[in-house]
Amino acid sequence: MEKAKIIKRYQNRKLYDTDASCYVTLDEIAEMIQQGEEVSVVDNRNQKDITAATLTQIIFEKQKRSESPIPITTLRHIIQQGDGSFSSFLSKAGDGNQLDVIRQLESQVKELGAKLEALERKASTVGARESTSVSSVKNAEA
Repeated sequence: MEKAKIIKRYQNRKLYDTDASCYVTLDEIAEMIQQGEEVSVVDNRNQKDITAATLTQIIFEKQKRSESPIPITTLRHIIQQGDGSFSSFLSKAGDGNQLDVIRQLESQVKELGAKLEALERKASTVGARESTSVSSVKNAEA
């Protein structure tokens, strides 16, 4: 098993990759994880493991830039059921099914959105045909 790459976070909030001997960004840490690397982030001052907080920050930053925001109802549900903490929200379900519920809800929202788009396209097509038919009748009457 590959040992975790150690990233040190300094007081000035800079992140230092001890293996590569260089500073890194949150995006670069995200890339490391996406490539399957084990990453551990520690606070340089007290050696406390802050990996979970750093990964949460990466998720937050990526979500801010995302084209598809998390539905407001889902976020409200997390706050209501989890006392505002995502980990608390997930742990409230003994079997961890809260994440499954979120995925199902998001899937249903996407399906409903696609159905709505299809209905809107169909309605605009029908409206265009009716408009053409009315024009044809007016031209025939003239």
